[in-house]
Amino acid sequence: MLPAEVIRINAPDYPAGLRSIPSPPKTLWVRGTLPPAAAVAVVGTRHPSRFGRSVADAAARSAVAAGLAVISGLAAGIDTVAHESALAAGGLTWAVLGSGVDVPTPISNAALAEEIVASGGGLIAEVPPGTPVARRQLVARDRIQSGLSLAVVICQCETSSGAMHTARFAVVQGRLLVVVRPRGPDGAVTACSGNVALADPNGCDPALLSATGRTAELLRARRPMADVVIDDREELAELFERLRPV
Repeated sequence: MLPAEVIRINAPDYPAGLRSIPSPPKTLWVRGTLPPAAAVAVVGTRHPSRFGRSVADAAARSAVAAGLAVISGLAAGIDTVAHESALAAGGLTWAVLGSGVDVPTPISNAALAEEIVASGGGLIAEVPPGTPVARRQLVARDRIQSGLSLAVVICQCETSSGAMHTARFAVVQGRLLVVVRPRGPDGAVTACSGNVALADPNGCDPALLSATGRTAELLRARRPMADVVIDDREELAELFERLRPV
């Protein structure tokens, strides 16, 4: 197992985009490498339907085809599909963890974590090695996922999903928030309620994104909440081509 490298906020190789966000992590622990600036976060529910899996797969593969890195959180469900699809497409992917980089969770994705590092990507955390996963740390890592990315793609999520925190961070950080609108029977299922709310042209209740104070005021003014609402996952390829690094 590769040892963890410590990268402090004043180090020259600390990601510039992450340094610019509100409350950036003062220290990063990294196993493997750091992602390039041209990256997109692909996130969503731990319990996706076939719709959500197909969106995550298309998002990751389209990102790789456009020369973009794929960032996610190694969780079960959408995150796993995003990492696996990026690797299958010959691309690089990074996992931002809510635990130490030497104890990636869930344990069922331990082999995937090693494959991510071996392929040239990396595992990133703001908590020291040996730290077990905790809910507070999972929410905090969401701001790192969006902070490292040009855009955040919400593939499929419930309104109770942690992906709604990532959506909030994307807006606050000025990242492009991309939501795929579910079609057909998937549009009515609970697992897509977050997509529906974020894509609603009349806006979204800030409470669904756990927003308060000035952040809630900012979010309440957005109609829809998402910067880009996609009705066909094939549109992701066109979007990512516009983000292609020069």
